Amino acid sequence: MSANESNALSVLFPVLLDLDMSDDVRRFLDGGGRSLLFGETAQEYGSGKMSASRLQSETLEQWQRFTAAARQMGGPLILAADADISAVHRLQGVAPALPEPHLARSMVLADLEQACFQVATAVRDAGVNLLLSPTADVLGGTNVWLQGRTLSDDADQAANMVEAYVRGVRRAGVGSTLKHFPGHPVLLHPPATEVAVVTESLDQLRAYWSPFQAGVDAGADAVMMGPAIFAACEPAMAASISPQLIGLLRRELGFKGLVMTIDLDHRSIIGSLSLGDVAVAALNAGADLLLISAKAMPEVAQIARAIVAAVACGALPQERLDTAALAVSALANRLSNT
Repeated sequence: MSANESNALSVLFPVLLDLDMSDDVRRFLDGGGRSLLFGETAQEYGSGKMSASRLQSETLEQWQRFTAAARQMGGPLILAADADISAVHRLQGVAPALPEPHLARSMVLADLEQACFQVATAVRDAGVNLLLSPTADVLGGTNVWLQGRTLSDDADQAANMVEAYVRGVRRAGVGSTLKHFPGHPVLLHPPATEVAVVTESLDQLRAYWSPFQAGVDAGADAVMMGPAIFAACEPAMAASISPQLIGLLRRELGFKGLVMTIDLDHRSIIGSLSLGDVAVAALNAGADLLLISAKAMPEVAQIARAIVAAVACGALPQERLDTAALAVSALANRLSNT
């Protein structure tokens, strides 16, 4: 396998719905994959609760066995899961519960930080080292996607809570991910299945950025770009493939960590493109790690081939692929050594 083939796999971030070391997972790790996301079913995502059967079957020992086996095959890895105060807590069966949203909003920030530390400590014991949390979006109106899934409708309060979350999990040796930049104050359509557009101007969006800035300043390791199309971009496009918005995250917020996309097959991102085309677009935009949904997992090899082909024909600069792969490797190594 060539260096580019290995690097192409290393920038992909496939979702696993179960603790199953399938042939697809083995091939991915053997070929150079460096990241796995432990996801949940659509029903679990919608309810914010893991199913009774999952809670019964997924023991701490199973988590430890799977994550240890993955590292034995792939070396230092990013092993990630959601742990949101107002949404999904993927490891709720083996880690303490996060505070309920109304309680979290009333807590002394030091106590909230300690609660997040305790959750992250248990998560790390299970072998997971990156949380795809906290959500830093603040709503400014109707939002069919994020309603009930954010920390607070007050930007200052949300910023304080984001900072406490990031500081708590960092103290436990676990990474954190701010999502979903540049914020989605109003969203009238679900971006996963429909064309969803954020119509606010960049100046209007900046008014919602204090939670993202607080998380960056507190040491968040990654930022997930959003799925919706932003009318403020020229041309309008989804954040996960927008050089303009990723550039603003880097320049205006001073973020130097790992930039990841949300699921590339979300309708508002992929449009009429193939998964390979949208993966190349995301890398060209400056994303480092590309989230591949469980549904798209069988296409991982094809996506990697499209990335390699794009480098070969000059559609993707060699330096951009190398930089993304290095960013993934650096975070995997650091999180594995904390």
